[in-house]
Amino acid sequence: MMTLTLGQVFAQAANTYYTRPAIVYGEQRISYQTLLMRANQLAAGLTGLGIQPGDCVGILLPNCPEFVISFYGITNLGAVALPTNHLYQAEEVEFYLADSQAKAIITDSARASLCRNIISRLAHPVHLIVIDQELPDSLNFYSLLEATPESPSLPLVSPHQVALYLYSSGSTGRPKRVPRTHEHLTQEVHSLTATTDLTQDDSILCLVPLYHAHGLGNCLLASTCNGATLVLLEPALNQGVPVEVPFVFRCPRVLELLEQEEITIFPAVPYIFKALAATQLPSTPDLSSLRLCFSAGNFLDKETFDQFKQRFAIPIRQLYGCTEAGAVALNLHEPTEDTWNSVGHPLKNVDIQIVDEQERPLPQGTVGEVVIASKALTDGYSGLPELNQEAFKDGVYFTGDLGKLDDQGRLYITGRKKILIDTGGRKVDPIEIEDILLTHPAIREAVVVGVKGDHAGEIIKAALVVEPTETVTKEDIFSYCRGRLADFRVPKIIEFREEIPKSPLGKILRKALV
Repeated sequence: MMTLTLGQVFAQAANTYYTRPAIVYGEQRISYQTLLMRANQLAAGLTGLGIQPGDCVGILLPNCPEFVISFYGITNLGAVALPTNHLYQAEEVEFYLADSQAKAIITDSARASLCRNIISRLAHPVHLIVIDQELPDSLNFYSLLEATPESPSLPLVSPHQVALYLYSSGSTGRPKRVPRTHEHLTQEVHSLTATTDLTQDDSILCLVPLYHAHGLGNCLLASTCNGATLVLLEPALNQGVPVEVPFVFRCPRVLELLEQEEITIFPAVPYIFKALAATQLPSTPDLSSLRLCFSAGNFLDKETFDQFKQRFAIPIRQLYGCTEAGAVALNLHEPTEDTWNSVGHPLKNVDIQIVDEQERPLPQGTVGEVVIASKALTDGYSGLPELNQEAFKDGVYFTGDLGKLDDQGRLYITGRKKILIDTGGRKVDPIEIEDILLTHPAIREAVVVGVKGDHAGEIIKAALVVEPTETVTKEDIFSYCRGRLADFRVPKIIEFREEIPKSPLGKILRKALV
């Protein structure tokens, strides 16, 4: 079978289902015909700015139609899309733009000033494109589209060209850049589609961030490559201005969307399902159209599974995936109560093995490292040859996750070799936070760990040793972090210690700090 680019797969869907809604966002209903036209116009507009195939373009946006247009506009040109967390602070965004050598960044007016300040510090020029206002020293997104023909001529793109940069946190150092090609992403779509029987008749409600592998692969690509409808939750407004609010306040609207838009597929994370199950409404919404709910990004607890099924009469399936390979396994077993804590069988065209420390396959029921083989798998991290020799061998990926396979080939994740912290469904590298804390002049040593929270996930805790001549308070540390880290990466617990517990060989005993 001939390998296609993302643009070709998307164009096939758009030309087949051109009048169907590709995106629903509040009152907006954007057809496939319009989405394809706007994506191609953006590709031509970026070309006019000097963006060439292989160049990187950042996307710093919350979930919105412009995110989808930007993603396909960038990749249809043969450039590389860099979706970035819109809640990040300046230092975090600056690292990604500098590391990827991004030539442009697409954002909104709420983040335009932050981006402008970052661009002024970068060693290379970056175009600033704003989706919702005409601002000084920037280009307007829709003006750029309107300045190009509806069917512009675009360069030929190879399936083997890189289409996407995501960053994967690890146990040491800075985030690792994960390049994935058009072929990797189309293979991921094909595997998920074949496993879930996804068709143009499906509607996917996306509450998870599109900048994350879960939202990008299981929502954006899964829908738009199949002619299905992608429903995005519109932002909460305060006097007409979008604001970030705790998810619990959006639950009634989410349940309304599930019913109103007859959602069939609902990918989310455990705390979303938990909050929805606890939402009090005058009557239970009709979710009879919903055929598949799946959770990823964090361990699903039995209480959440039971509460959601009891409330809405539909089980939550678990999906396992990673930044390096996208979706990997999904639990479609019946009856669900027997294997609720399994992430299921590998997706079509994906192979999973469990190996020991010597990389030898382990028998069923034995816990070891999860190893993945998939056509959707990245070829390796950018610029990290030594790490690639450890993590990618003979076309397989050593995930660092611990798990086991049962006698039916179903996968259970039991832990992780890595030290990532899972907070609210977001993976956080403690080393990165430690690096920031150690820039504070009063801090001599810093160790960051995750401790169990009251709800799903972990709470970030920082154990600090302060210089003897310095005086510093917990509020000083909170304030210092808030200006340098996204809110979800700021430690919630600060502990001052005389010394950090270490082994006789000087290794930090992180477990002693939990």
